[in-house]
Amino acid sequence: MHGRSMRDLKKALKGMNIDLQEVDAETVMIKLRDGRKYVFSNPSVILTRVQGQETFQIVGKYEIESPEGYSPSDEDVKLVASQAGVSEEEARRALIEKNGDLAEAINYLLQKGG
Repeated sequence: MHGRSMRDLKKALKGMNIDLQEVDAETVMIKLRDGRKYVFSNPSVILTRVQGQETFQIVGKYEIESPEGYSPSDEDVKLVASQAGVSEEEARRALIEKNGDLAEAINYLLQKGG
């Protein structure tokens, strides 16, 4: 949000004791417990304060990064290979390329083959 619309929104929300603040973020990274990371580049970030609670809203395109040295499990490789009708080696490469996302790897292989 920019300019007048943001000012108008802030003014309206201030009456409800809600404070909005734009955060000038270049990159936002969310690290998951399994080691994967959601990395947002040039996102729109809004900090909202309501009754002592702070909430960040992040909007924008992101990439999912797998942890260094990621290696798909044999179980995942077999599942992708059987669902996509490809060799286990092709399935393994697709899983690595798609950062371990089973559905994306299967869809990628099905589209590639069709």
